[in-house]
Amino acid sequence: MRLPFDEVKEVMKGKLMAHGCEEKKADKVAHEVARNSLEGTYTHGINRFARLIRNMDEGIVRPEAEPEIINRFGALEQVDGHLGFGITNAWFCMDEAIRLASENGIGMVALRNTNHWLRAATYGYQACEAGMAAICFTNTMPNMPTWGAVDSRIGNNPLVFAFPRKEGHLIVDMAMSQFSYGALELARLQGREMQIDAGFDKDGHLTKDPDAVIKSRRTLPTGYWKGAALSFMLDVFASTISMGNTVAGAGRLEGDEHGVSQMFLAIDYQKLVPEEVAEKTLEEVVADLLASTKDEHTDRIVYPGQRKQEIKEDNLKNHIPVDDGVWEEILKL
Repeated sequence: MRLPFDEVKEVMKGKLMAHGCEEKKADKVAHEVARNSLEGTYTHGINRFARLIRNMDEGIVRPEAEPEIINRFGALEQVDGHLGFGITNAWFCMDEAIRLASENGIGMVALRNTNHWLRAATYGYQACEAGMAAICFTNTMPNMPTWGAVDSRIGNNPLVFAFPRKEGHLIVDMAMSQFSYGALELARLQGREMQIDAGFDKDGHLTKDPDAVIKSRRTLPTGYWKGAALSFMLDVFASTISMGNTVAGAGRLEGDEHGVSQMFLAIDYQKLVPEEVAEKTLEEVVADLLASTKDEHTDRIVYPGQRKQEIKEDNLKNHIPVDDGVWEEILKL
């Protein structure tokens, strides 16, 4: 089915309020969840909403909690999320990073005791709309084996790079696994295989079957040993600087994933680089990328972040595609 953005948002806002969330915060969370699906990130939008409500009912997500600045030194801050909504905690921290960057040229905020922030790119776009470049990342519970291992001791730890551009922001939002668990769950829901090997089955064989990878919990690190090493170091930075949980620490908590650590870095590059100089450079690199010679299997070459605006325009016109079963589950909450 296809549903209009406003209808989706209002239904989810009502469900949040019915589960103890005050109206202003419910409006923000519902807006961002609906926007994720509107802009094509279905795995971390409407599809994940019922799980968010379950986490509230279990006490893992505490709707009344507010982020608290614990330590501050120059352009650096530590924040405790007190297990509040991942979306509102992350939005607060990127806002703080932007404020610090406007004063110092760069701002960095380390967040502990928070929850899943849903679409990681959201906070890159937040910085871009403020005219700043950004880097942000999170750790997770253990959900991926390091290279050469069979047991999960590292996370797929999503990482975002964002740079503002007049003709469309440049955004990379990537998990350290070849496919996020959200992408695997969506493929399983749709009854299709992944395009390339996504991980190992229970017998240790590489497979494109999303169900087999979800059951084995042996996702394939992006870049094999390189993705595993990068995942490890993202965990080191996020947990140490926030004084929060490591991947292993989050894994020791009872219940669904919670209590994770995150980092937010904003860069006011225009304090050094005139806007017209930056735009000229960005147009050159984008034009050069789009001039690539396609192979026989490729329909088109795109820059990171290009598809988002196209999907958004289509979904505004034709409404958001929503799985019938997912929407029925939300309505029954």
